[in-house]
Amino acid sequence: MEFDQRETEAREYAVEAHGDQRYGDRPYATHLAAVRAVLDDFGYNGSLAVAAWLHDVVEDTPVTAEEVESRFGREVLDLVWAVTGIGPDRKARNLDAYSKITAHPPAVILKLADRTANAEASPPGSSWMGMYRTEHPAFKAHLGGLLAEDPTVARMWERLERSLDLTVAPPTDRWAEIDRLAAAGDHAGAIAAVQAAFDCNPGEAELILAERS
Repeated sequence: MEFDQRETEAREYAVEAHGDQRYGDRPYATHLAAVRAVLDDFGYNGSLAVAAWLHDVVEDTPVTAEEVESRFGREVLDLVWAVTGIGPDRKARNLDAYSKITAHPPAVILKLADRTANAEASPPGSSWMGMYRTEHPAFKAHLGGLLAEDPTVARMWERLERSLDLTVAPPTDRWAEIDRLAAAGDHAGAIAAVQAAFDCNPGEAELILAERS
């Protein structure tokens, strides 16, 4: 794909802003490029393409919303801000982003590209894939009605759900015990149970449990 001057500037700006942050064992730009590639697959360019490179800079770097607007304009900022989750944990950040995307429906295109890139980068049996599958019902409930008449957006949902392979259910048979432990205030026990269910490390288990709570 070819980049115009504004997109090239956005890519360079984002790479510098993310610095030495990693996406797994790769430079963070790997994820940004994957989000941009998903948008390109569906024919999206312009401000959405610029926002693909910048979509995590406000949430994950010292870059401010004001700086994004000053350099790339309000249309790009509106997209970036809508997918920027603010809150004390992953569940709160997700809900914040869902609310802002609902108020600015074009941002659902960017969010779908982001989630698809994440899902396609996650091995089928990984804890990250387990987390995305666990989150998907709420993700779809909040965002599924946005731009619902747009056939391209419908195809984006289809690609995401193929990537998630929703025929493979999260280990919901374990949730009764996990919920019991959490309700009893046994956080360590609940985390251990999530680790056992999803074969993940404690940090990833915290994210999964936060989404459940």
